[in-house]
Amino acid sequence: MEHIRQFDWCSSRPDTYFISESDIDNSVTEKILRNKFFDPLISSDSEDDSKPKEKINWDEIFKKKKNDKLHRTVVPGFHPVPPFPKLSSLNGQQHYQLLKVLCAQNPDILPGEFIGRPSKQDHRIFEELKEAYAKEQKEFKDWAKTMWTSNHCVRALRPKPPIELVYDAEFKVAAHRLESFPKNYSLAAQIPLESANANCELVHEKVLIKVNNSSLPQIEIPDMSSRVYILNPYPAPEPCSKHPCRFTLPNESSMSILPLTEVQRELAQYAADNGAQYIASEEALRCLVEVGRRWLLALSVCQVMSMDGTPVPVVVLDSEFALQREAAPARTLAAFRRLLEHALVPPLEVKQANNKSEPAPTNKQAASTKQATNGADDMDDSDEDDDHLVIDTDDLPNTTDEQTAMETECSEENDEEEGSKHCEKGSKENDKSSKEKTTDAHNTSFDNSFDFFNCTCRDTFDKPPLRSYKKWKVVNKGTNDKYSIIVHTPHRAKGPGGEVVMEAVPEYQLELGASELPPHTVRSQALALMLRKNASILNVRIDSATGEIVTTEAVYHEDFVKEHSDVVASVSSRLFTALDQLQGLLPGHYVLQHELAHGNNAILYRPVPGGDGLTLNFECATLADADEAKSVRAPPTISPALLPIHKYRRILPCAFTPYPNQLPREPRRPATRQKTPPQAIKWPKRKGKKKKNNNNSNNN
Repeated sequence: MEHIRQFDWCSSRPDTYFISESDIDNSVTEKILRNKFFDPLISSDSEDDSKPKEKINWDEIFKKKKNDKLHRTVVPGFHPVPPFPKLSSLNGQQHYQLLKVLCAQNPDILPGEFIGRPSKQDHRIFEELKEAYAKEQKEFKDWAKTMWTSNHCVRALRPKPPIELVYDAEFKVAAHRLESFPKNYSLAAQIPLESANANCELVHEKVLIKVNNSSLPQIEIPDMSSRVYILNPYPAPEPCSKHPCRFTLPNESSMSILPLTEVQRELAQYAADNGAQYIASEEALRCLVEVGRRWLLALSVCQVMSMDGTPVPVVVLDSEFALQREAAPARTLAAFRRLLEHALVPPLEVKQANNKSEPAPTNKQAASTKQATNGADDMDDSDEDDDHLVIDTDDLPNTTDEQTAMETECSEENDEEEGSKHCEKGSKENDKSSKEKTTDAHNTSFDNSFDFFNCTCRDTFDKPPLRSYKKWKVVNKGTNDKYSIIVHTPHRAKGPGGEVVMEAVPEYQLELGASELPPHTVRSQALALMLRKNASILNVRIDSATGEIVTTEAVYHEDFVKEHSDVVASVSSRLFTALDQLQGLLPGHYVLQHELAHGNNAILYRPVPGGDGLTLNFECATLADADEAKSVRAPPTISPALLPIHKYRRILPCAFTPYPNQLPREPRRPATRQKTPPQAIKWPKRKGKKKKNNNNSNNN
C-alpha cells in the first residue's frame, strides 16, 4: 500500500481574493440584468447605456403585417358589372390583344395590374379590328344613353352635402362682391358671340407683370396606389367686409379694400396707361367662349384719362356670378374645382408660396421708416402742438376731487415750497392720467365705430392667387381690324414641367366608361393654354358619388394643338366677335347674360332705375329652374378613354363584355306546383227515391 497516495479531498485553500466593483460590472449576471431588451438581436456585450437606443414598436410591426394572400390591387372608381344586354362581337382573346395596345399608350392607368407589352401581331390585329370595334362603340353609346335616362340621371340630381356647402359659401362671396353694382337693369341689346367668316388671331405683345413658377405651390399628383378622395374638410369662405373683392390691384402688394366699382376703375386706368382698350380676367374670357352653359358677367365702361390727357373709354370684364341656385351638375362642377385644388395642393406649399410672394421692404422704405423712428425719438414732448387740450366730461368730477384733495394735503405741509412742488407734481400726474383715459376712450370708440370694416377672411381664406398681366392683340386678318386687351390671369399651382391648370371632370357612369368633354370645355381649355407659357391641363376624373379620384391626365400645349387644331382657331374668332360688339358703349355698369336658349348670342343689360328686365337679387335657396330635371335630360357621351376598371376586367372601353358569365341571368321561373287531383265523382241521387222519401215525410 506504499505506492498508493492519499489525498485529503476536504482541504481548501484560504480565500485570499475578494470581488471588486469592476468585476461585478463586467460579470455576465450584471450584463443580463442591465439588458433593457430594446432589441433582442443586439447582444448584452454590445450594449452601452450612454448611447441612445432605438426602440422597436412591436405593436405597429404586427399591425402592419402584410398578408400576400389577401392583398388586392386598388382599382379607383370600382363599380359592379353593369347589366350588359348582349355579348361583344369580339372574343376575349381579341379584347386582351387590343388592351395591350391601349395600355402601352396609357402606362399610368393602374400600373399595379400587369398586362404584357404588345407585339407586332397585336398591332396588326388592332388595325384589322378597328372597324368592328368602332361599330360596337356606336352601339354601346346608344345603349349607355338609355341607361342614363332610366337609372344614372338620378346620380346627377343628388349632390353630396360637402358639395352643397362649398357651393353655398362661394355663392355668398360672389354676391357680397357685387353689392356696389346697380340693382335694376333693362334689356339693351343682343350680342352675337360667334361669326361665321371671321379669320382672327390672338397675338401676344408684351408682359406687364410676370409671375415666376418658383413662387407657385407645388402640386402633388397622386400615384393612385391607394384611394384618394377630394370630399375632405374644406375651410368654407365667408364674405369679408374689409376686402369685398378679394383682389390685388396691379400696382399694389396687398388685397384691396375698395368696392368692385372702384376696383374696375383702377383697372381701367391701368389699361389706359398701357394703351389698351379692354382689360379682362381669364374667367370672363373663358365664359365668352363657353356657349354650352349659362353664365352672368359684370361689365363696366369707365371714362379715364389717357397718357396724353384725353378721356378714353375702357371696357372692363369682371368675373362670373349667379343670381339664383344653379342646376345640380353645375353646382357639382363648381365645388369639385375648389375641392380638387384643396386636395392636390398641400397647405404647407401654399404657406411657403405666400411667404415668397410677400414683398420685402426695400432700402428706401427701410431708410424712411428708420428716419421716421429717429425723428420721433428726437421730438420734444414739451412742444405746444403735441400738448392738445382734451375735455372729458365723464372724468371731470373725479379729477376735480383729486385735485382738491391734493391741495388740502399741500396746505397742511409745513414747508410751503415743498407743498407747492407736491401740488404741481400731483396736478401734472392727474392731467397725464386724464389724457391717457381720454385717448384710450377715443381709440376704443374709433375701433367700435369701424368694427364693420375689420377683416373676417383671415382664418377662412388663403391669399388670392398671384396674377400676371399680359397685353394681347386680337387681329382680324380679313378686315385688318384689331383690338388691344390686357388679360390678368391667376396662377395657382405648378407641376414637374411647369404651370398646371387643374380641371375637374365629374363622372356619373363609371361602370360604363368615361364621359367625353363637351366642346365648350375644350375651347375653354384651349384659351387657358394660349394665355400661359409652358403650361399643361390636368384633367382629373372624379367619381361624383364618392368624390374619389379615378384618373389624372396631363395634356400639354403641343399635344392639345395637334388634337384640337380647329378649336384653337375658333377661340380667337369668338373673342374678336365679342369685343367688336362691345365697342361704343356709354360709360356705366352693365350685365352680360347667356342662357342655353340664346344659342351663340348673349343679352346685354343696362342699368335703369326701376327696370324690369333684370334685378341683382341674390337668392341662394331659389333654383334657377323650377324643374331641375331639365338639366340632366341630355345624356353625356361615353368616350373610348381607358379607365382602371377596364384594365382590371380585361374589357375594352366602350364595348360590351366578351364573357358570358357577366351577362345578367334570366329570372328563374317559379316552380310548377303539382295540381291537386280532382275530387271523386259523386253520382247524383235518384229522383224516384227522393220523391218516395218526401211522401213518407208528408204522411207522418
